[in-house]
Amino acid sequence: MEKKTECPCGSGAAYASCCLPVINNHRLAATAEILMRSRYTAFVKQHSQHILASWHKTTRPRTLNFDDHPVVWLKLEIHSSRDGLTDDNTGTVHFTSTYMENGHLCQLREVSQFRKEDDLWYYLRGECEVRKEKVARNSSCPCGSGQKFKRCCLRN
Repeated sequence: MEKKTECPCGSGAAYASCCLPVINNHRLAATAEILMRSRYTAFVKQHSQHILASWHKTTRPRTLNFDDHPVVWLKLEIHSSRDGLTDDNTGTVHFTSTYMENGHLCQLREVSQFRKEDDLWYYLRGECEVRKEKVARNSSCPCGSGQKFKRCCLRN
């Protein structure tokens, strides 16, 4: 039996039934939190088309270049959501995403604002704070692989 790939968004659901359908069809993001989870997953999978399409036109960058800041995404934790439900037109999602960048363990803590237009949720903007700490080469890798950092994510 084939093992189902768990969705990177941390929902515990299979990727194929969680964020992948939303990445393939933006209309399936019924709430701001669902869109937030799909956008995180799209960053993990480097799916720039979904990221840009789900970014509000007034704040959207022209392009994304994942090579400028290569990171290994480790975890998404949703702290809270306010509004952003099917009958709302605005919403906020407070989350922390953890990632590795240049040998540093980083945590991006953000309160994101979302807006719904024409029945589609869009990421508008976020207020964020980033914390970085250096990971020792012989420490356990923060990705949870059980390997030493130098033999795991430091190689990426």
